[in-house]
Amino acid sequence: MAARTALSLLAVPLAFVSACAPELYKRDGVHPIHKRQHIPNTIADTRGWTFDQSEEWNTLHADWGYCMNGIQQSPIAYESWMGSSQKHQPTFNYPNSVFGSLNNWDFGPQFTYDDSGVKPTLHFEENGKNETVYFKSWHTHAPAEHTIDGWRPKAEMHFVHYTADGTPRAVVGFLIDRTPQSQGSEFFSQMADSPDFRSNTTVADIEINLNIAINEVLGYTDFFTYQGSLTTPPCKEGLRWFVAKQVIYMSDLQMQTLLDRSTFSARPTQPVWLHNVNA
Repeated sequence: MAARTALSLLAVPLAFVSACAPELYKRDGVHPIHKRQHIPNTIADTRGWTFDQSEEWNTLHADWGYCMNGIQQSPIAYESWMGSSQKHQPTFNYPNSVFGSLNNWDFGPQFTYDDSGVKPTLHFEENGKNETVYFKSWHTHAPAEHTIDGWRPKAEMHFVHYTADGTPRAVVGFLIDRTPQSQGSEFFSQMADSPDFRSNTTVADIEINLNIAINEVLGYTDFFTYQGSLTTPPCKEGLRWFVAKQVIYMSDLQMQTLLDRSTFSARPTQPVWLHNVNA
């Protein structure tokens, strides 16, 4: 990412940079460089849950019942016979430059938009109504949470969007993998060295171009979509999910660096129930 203080990701051992809305669980405010005095012994100390406990999330808090009894839980296992979506085509109105902060949400890199400048928006149709939602953050999961025909890519990125009143409403997903033929992902080559999962550092004033990710999946023209949920507690439903079928391919070095910055963060795929996949 170009930063207002220019930083280069590929210049260092590539370090950068999961839907959940991890910013709902941010442990600290944003500061240009911030370290807490006390680092908890476990992720569960700060969040009250881990991915290893995913089948028990509903027992950990009275408000997390959706994690067990929900009817539109995410992620799902997509199969080719489900086809591609002919509805709910997402329209992206992202400026070529947005500023925000970069940290690690305990499981991988996370970027949070600072609400400056022209707001990045996503437009789609739902039940005959045109909706506009606002980009707030992206984060990564490793391995990927969604699968395609049983294949689970090495990672996944989520662009999380909110309504004007601050309710999480839509997630734009990108599957990420590596190939020896790849010269690297241009989107991830924007990143400066990002904090790893051991760090509580937040780096502010980071500039990125969100449109590069859209371009790397061929304009987001081939995708599946469904009605789903956050993939972390409280597993809130009512989100429109989009997942591109085209994969963002990293170089081996980029992938190694991303995984080095990550810990296991994939919720098991959930049974397809009232998800209305591609409907």
